[in-house]
This record gives sequence, C-alpha cells and structure tokens, in this order.
Amino acid sequence: MTSVRRRALGASVAFLACLNISLPAEAAPRPVFAPGGGGFADPTVVSHNDQFYGMSTGSLAPSAQGNIGTGPWQSEGPALTAKPSWATSGVMWAPDLEKISANEWVLYFAAPVDGLDENQRCIGAATASSPLGPFTPVAGGPLVCPGRANTPAPDDTVPDRPLVNAGVIDPSGFKDSDGTRFLLYKTQQLPSSLRIVRLNAAGTHVASGATSRQLLRSDRIVENPVLVKRAGDYILFASRGPYNQCTYETIWMRAQGLGTNAFNTVTQRTLLTDGNTGGVCGPGGADITAALDGGQRMFFHGWLCGSGPCPLNFDAQTDDGGRRGMYLGVLGWDSNDNPVVNKFLSPE
Repeated sequence: MTSVRRRALGASVAFLACLNISLPAEAAPRPVFAPGGGGFADPTVVSHNDQFYGMSTGSLAPSAQGNIGTGPWQSEGPALTAKPSWATSGVMWAPDLEKISANEWVLYFAAPVDGLDENQRCIGAATASSPLGPFTPVAGGPLVCPGRANTPAPDDTVPDRPLVNAGVIDPSGFKDSDGTRFLLYKTQQLPSSLRIVRLNAAGTHVASGATSRQLLRSDRIVENPVLVKRAGDYILFASRGPYNQCTYETIWMRAQGLGTNAFNTVTQRTLLTDGNTGGVCGPGGADITAALDGGQRMFFHGWLCGSGPCPLNFDAQTDDGGRRGMYLGVLGWDSNDNPVVNKFLSPE
C-alpha cells in the first residue's frame, strides 16, 4: 500500500469514526474473480442448486460459474448464442440474470441499436432453460427503447430529456411480493433517471398497456438500480458517480411504495466506498443474491491495476491498464432494517 493510499485510508477511518461507522473487519479484500482482458464488470450473480452463476459486461455477456461465492470461478464462455437482430454490436452492457422458474431463465442486457445517437443503447431480453444458457434473444425488437423511431418496443416517453435520442442501460429485474414482475433501468445522459415498468409473467415483454414511470431523477450520475423488498418497504440500491474513477460508490434509499418519483425526496445513503471497503477502487455495479447459508451476498466490481486496486487518482478514460474484478461482501441488516456490509470475503 503506497503512502498516499495509507494517508487517504487513514483520513477515511477518522471520518467514519466521527460518524460512528466502523470499517469492515477484513481490510483490503481481494477480488473473487478477475479474468484477464476485460475483467468481470457490472456483475450479475444468482445462486441455484448450490452453485453461483454470473454474467458481466462484454462480448455476448461473458459467463462464469463458482461452487461457492469466493470461488474458484470458472469462465464459461458467452451466455448469448448471438446478438439480437436489432443490435449493431454484440457487446452487451450490464446484463441481469433472473430466474423465472427452475427451467425458465431470462437475461436482460443493453446493446447499441440503429436510430439512436452514438453510444446510446436499448434493452433486450433472451431466454434459456438453465442459468448458463445458451440464451436465445427474444424475437422482435428491443424490450425497452425510448427515442428510437418505429420501434416495436413501448414508446416509454421520458419527459425533459436533454437528448431526444438517448438510450437506456442497466436493466434489473424485480419480482414483488404479489408475484408481479418489473424491470428497472437507467436512462442515458444527465440528469439521471431511474425508471420502472411492469412486465408479463414470463419476464420477456412489457405487460400489455403498461407504461414506465420515473422512480428517481438526479443531476448526479445515479445508475445500476437493484430493488429489494424488506419489512414492507422498498430498498433501492444504485451506483453513484463516474464509473471510470475510484469515487464510484454504491448507495441505497428507502421508500414505502413504487409510485412516480418515489425515491426523489428520500435520503441517499452510502453503502460501499473506497474508504469503507479497505481501498477497493470504485466499488459499484452491485448485485444481490441469496447465499448458500441462507443469508445474502453482494457482488460488486472494482478497478484493478495489475493484481491490486488502482490508485485513488485512477481514471479509466485516460489511464491504461485498468480492468474490473468482482468482489464479494456479506449483506446484512441492522436493527432498523438498514442494509450493512461489514464483512468482505476473499478467495482462500
């Protein structure tokens, strides 16, 4: 650990102590999976039949399997059989894997599409009979694709968009306690808008007559929504800040319902930062899954430069050598049903 990092971490410890927040007992965790090349960014992970299955951003959604959360993890190749016909590239951003039933699985992803401005994406879906696939894209157009002319997807008009042809990214499925399925996602461009739309029972199409609604609008970058229900409330996890820097962080919010702008006026609270993870650079892109011991785990990514975290001033858009590895934290809940991550797990 460099002297600069030690000073920064020491300052973080002192600040957290003033807030009566303790650092995790195990400082400086190691990633549980960090393949060469592009790493394993924006991980989605599920547990099924005493195994963990994950997908990440990359060509046709790279997949991996681990017998326990800490691994060892084994790369399993691309999850998708091919890019959907509407996509202009096979590079899929921030996929999300959802179990519909034992033999029905849906993979959501964001892909570039004709008719939108450069670097703008739409959300698609693919299905398979097992968590590793192979996944076949759902026939037709994108699942959600605002701003694209003549799209078969719902119009999904987003008010006051700074760029009319902006896209949508970061899909995340959610099943409510009554069985209703939803899809959360983020609109590209600032201000950030996290939105939700009701799906059919199979999770493959927007429900008939359903329109999306905005859950949160922010002048800061807020993305990667993940929703859980706890004690009757809705807990929304998200990533905040520029993804390419170590200041990228994981936050959470609480609301009593999912109405329009339900999270606009609630407090955004930090959960994972460079300071309280022992120095993980940019702990974000988090996903939550059931653990084999009956608890919950939070998988998230962080920037690696070589075998360790990138320095605090790292910027992936200007600096060479960075890739994102997948980290693992134990998600718990305090006496007020607030989420806490006080322990991080590393490979043995």
